[in-house]
Amino acid sequence: MQVKKMFRVSLVMLVLGGGLALACTVPVFRYALDHWPPDAYRLEAPVGWLASEAGDELRKLIEEGRAQIEVHPVAEPGAPSRLVMPDIGQEVWRGDLDGAASSLLSSPARAELLRRILAGESMVWIMVRSGNESMDQKFEEHLRGRLEYLQSVAAIPEQDPTDPINKLGPGPALKVQFSLLTVSRDDPEEQVLIRMLAGPEVALLEKEAPFGAVVFGRGRVLGAWPTEDLADEGIDEVSLFLLGACSCRVKFQNPGWDLALAVNWDEALLGAQMEADRENEERVEAGEESELAPQEAEEPAPAPELVRFGVEEGSRDNDAALSGASGTPGRMIGSLVAVVGVIALLCVFTGRADPKGS
Repeated sequence: MQVKKMFRVSLVMLVLGGGLALACTVPVFRYALDHWPPDAYRLEAPVGWLASEAGDELRKLIEEGRAQIEVHPVAEPGAPSRLVMPDIGQEVWRGDLDGAASSLLSSPARAELLRRILAGESMVWIMVRSGNESMDQKFEEHLRGRLEYLQSVAAIPEQDPTDPINKLGPGPALKVQFSLLTVSRDDPEEQVLIRMLAGPEVALLEKEAPFGAVVFGRGRVLGAWPTEDLADEGIDEVSLFLLGACSCRVKFQNPGWDLALAVNWDEALLGAQMEADRENEERVEAGEESELAPQEAEEPAPAPELVRFGVEEGSRDNDAALSGASGTPGRMIGSLVAVVGVIALLCVFTGRADPKGS
């Protein structure tokens, strides 16, 4: 299973680095939101077009919208315009910039994705529909049902607000919340997003089948998978990885790739923090308990939200209960896990290295 392969390196790093990284109790999804700025996409465009009025307007849109896109003039005659992913160099768009520039920067689904992240959702699962109604419905029902279950039982590591090492950056309130957003494969407004979601997994675009991806942090795609890799075990592994304590703080050592989104993250997160503070103050004034204070019982939270793009909007589910935050003595247990993990790894490697002649 591709999901398992992707997480092998991360799990080994968790074991080997567990003793050193246990001080971090911030969930992966929130650590990424606080500390991992997205890498910029590369927009290659003809020099002549960039010197035109339309070119000036595009540069202005990128600058004002703070889109994660860098413009690179191309002097070669007849060279096409194209948008390329950072690091891996995967092409996600090629064509004429006239009339297409705005779709490179934003789309309805990307705007909705931003809204959910800034509202504090732990992660947003995105399903790309194939157009085969039977396959799409089966996958959607399975994915949505599993996310409902996970949201009802999952918890994030217990946070100590007085711990300077694990102090959260500006942003929404920390909580467990999943949602599902669907995009139609043939939606003309979402073609760039669909290719960004697939990233290096270009084979997903060639199959006449739906696929799923999960987005967290500042528009980071953890991975994209076909339906056969997203059985219950695969969905659980991905979701719980993002809810778990961050064991590796270096972005490039973690799996995934970035989306190009038009947003000033620092300003947007400050705004989300102000909104969270305002809502908390209103609860206190109304005599309700603050989200920042210890609670004996968690209040019910909405079930994962479902929004479709390119098809009719689906109904939203009934409320599902959140489980309480875990209060286990994580540092002591984590240290033991790290030691046991190192011993296990040594046993595996020494077992493979049999002496000659044995």
